Amino acid sequence: MTARPGSGRVPRLEQVVVRLGPLAAGLAVAMAVGGLMAWGLGDVGILYAYFDVCIVALFALALFLALLTRNARVLSRMEADRQQMEQSLRMSEARFAGIVSSAAEAIITIDDAQRITVFNEGAEHIFGYSAHEALGQPLDQLIPEQYRDIHRQHVKRFAEGAHSSRQMAERRPISGRRKNGEVFPAEASISKVDVGGAHLLTVMLRDISARRHAEEVLRNSEERFRTAFEDAPIGMALVGLDGRFLNVNDCLCDIVGYTQKELLNRRFRDITFHEDLEVDLLSFQRLLTGELSSYQREKRYIHKQGHIVSILLTSSLMRDSRGEPLHFLAHMQDISERKQLEQALRFLAEAGPRLAGSLESQATLSTVARLAVPTLADWCVVELVDEDGRLQSVQGVAASPDKARLLDTLLRTYPQEPARQGSIVAGVLQTGRSALFPEVQGTVLESMAEDGAHLELLRSIAPVSGLVAPLSARGRILGVIILWTSESGRHFGIRDLSLAEELAARAALAIDNACLHERSEQATRTRDEVLRVVAHDLRTPLNVITLSAETLLKRTPEQRATDTRPLESIRKAVARANRLIRDLLDVARMEAGHLSVERAPLRTTNLVREAIEQHRALAEMKSLTLTADVPEDAPPLLADHDRVLQILSNLIGNALKFTPEGGHIVVRAVPEGGMLRFSVKDTGAGIDSEDIPHLFEPFWQARVGRKEGAGLGLAIVKGLVDAHSGRLWVESSPGEGSTFSFTLPTAYPTEEPLTHHA
Repeated sequence: MTARPGSGRVPRLEQVVVRLGPLAAGLAVAMAVGGLMAWGLGDVGILYAYFDVCIVALFALALFLALLTRNARVLSRMEADRQQMEQSLRMSEARFAGIVSSAAEAIITIDDAQRITVFNEGAEHIFGYSAHEALGQPLDQLIPEQYRDIHRQHVKRFAEGAHSSRQMAERRPISGRRKNGEVFPAEASISKVDVGGAHLLTVMLRDISARRHAEEVLRNSEERFRTAFEDAPIGMALVGLDGRFLNVNDCLCDIVGYTQKELLNRRFRDITFHEDLEVDLLSFQRLLTGELSSYQREKRYIHKQGHIVSILLTSSLMRDSRGEPLHFLAHMQDISERKQLEQALRFLAEAGPRLAGSLESQATLSTVARLAVPTLADWCVVELVDEDGRLQSVQGVAASPDKARLLDTLLRTYPQEPARQGSIVAGVLQTGRSALFPEVQGTVLESMAEDGAHLELLRSIAPVSGLVAPLSARGRILGVIILWTSESGRHFGIRDLSLAEELAARAALAIDNACLHERSEQATRTRDEVLRVVAHDLRTPLNVITLSAETLLKRTPEQRATDTRPLESIRKAVARANRLIRDLLDVARMEAGHLSVERAPLRTTNLVREAIEQHRALAEMKSLTLTADVPEDAPPLLADHDRVLQILSNLIGNALKFTPEGGHIVVRAVPEGGMLRFSVKDTGAGIDSEDIPHLFEPFWQARVGRKEGAGLGLAIVKGLVDAHSGRLWVESSPGEGSTFSFTLPTAYPTEEPLTHHA
């Protein structure tokens, strides 16, 4: 039996049995009829033969039925399997249709002509076309116009190739085109199925606009972070949980002096000042435990060159999406300049009271030097000069005992000559501008050295860097402060120079105040001395006048006419009192700066001769030889006649006073340059070296207990010489006499060099 044509189904077993029933019944009737006929013939042979045929027929029928039943059962099972497969296929097709329909991605199938045969809901949502609008249309309408030709060629090559699927955009990104003309980025894959010799190509496409936007946002964020990290004006670093630098920016490299490669091979503890490390480790631990979200503190790094760098550190902990620690983010701001400024302000704030603590100039010098060492320098020298640029006093301090001994040897062996031409100190004194030596070269030491031994001594001190700042106060340069570094290795810069100049300004004001105080004290002593002189020295002529007047009053007119000695005594006493008053007035004018001179051309020989003649009688009375040694062609002076006579009279009178009988006094005048050098030389007892610096002080007298006038003569001489822009000095040794010399300008200067020797 076979299935009905067109049914496409296999007959079931019961149907086969039903159909075979009439045939079996007919066969049984035929066999029964044949048996009756054979029985009716009465032939046993025929009957046995008939029975044999029937048995064979029945056996064949049974066998046929058995085989038929077996085949029917097999066919029934096959039918059940087919129906189950059909049901599974229908379910699979339904699921596939559901997946295709509900897929978020676009699923598009095209035929060999690249026309759309499948267009799911995802494709409708992505491209904006409905399935009705897209089906049967060329794929080109979904491709941007500039890519259509090349895309068509790629699809054709894939359809003809051996690969059944591949990822699109392997060589270049792809783009789709929406119904409204918008072009968008996409990812796609393509697969190929052959059906009856035809190629069906299926494209699965995903719109990645949102992802591309997110990636762009992420790239922009990363670029902003990278730019902010690398170009930040402060140091930045990513530090691992083990303390190693993971990334550092250029600013941090500049702060600590290491290259990026060198820092990435180090941990933060390797460059942290040892005293600050414990606090850092504790703070990092508190960040890890969540006790702190971030922290800020001042700390110190060790620069590659070895010096300390102060920074302001801000640190926070970066965590991943699960909250697990990733690394530390650290911001480091270099505050070394601010710390140095704060230190400088503290230093200057402390310096003020210390400088004002003493009104003695020498003590103030020592305070200045000790303030500078070791805060600013390893050794310091403070020098004061007088109005003529000569060294007045010097104070040196060093940070270490060894350097202190070397400095003391240097100052004792080679006393400073501030006015030495070409020296650093002379340049600062002349210009009033500081000198800075960030690095002391050999040429600097050579310019400072006076000889080879001096140079070796300077080298033994081993200066590294130095500066010289003027001590300027109230428009006048009082001296210099010299700062040098050696064992500390510190190099001075502009900031150090500014601090030194500020210290020098304050020190100069303190020194000047101390000098003013000393002058005030001197003025007080002068006032007291004036009172003493007035009380003592004026009393003598007043007593003479009083006694002489009383004597005259007691005498008769005739006695007064014949004896004029009391009147002569009164005249001499008045003259002496006038001289004393004149000297006191001159000293007062000098102290007030009001001592003036009226200059005019004067013949030098006549002036000296006039001074000699005024003292001739007194010299002869004391058996002294008084001579003049003045060339007849000596140039004329440009000076005040009366004041020059006063100078010569005071010096000659002073020589007459201290030269024993039989001695010699010589007055000389020698042209030198644009000046005339006068000298008054005697053969007296001489002057002790410790007394020479005080000779020209008002009211000072060398010999205690011996009254030789008011002590104003030499002070007045110095004031008058200074008023003429000249110079005054003395050369003397005990037992060898003294020579007082002074210079005065000539009316017609010459080019001869000026020296200061008798």
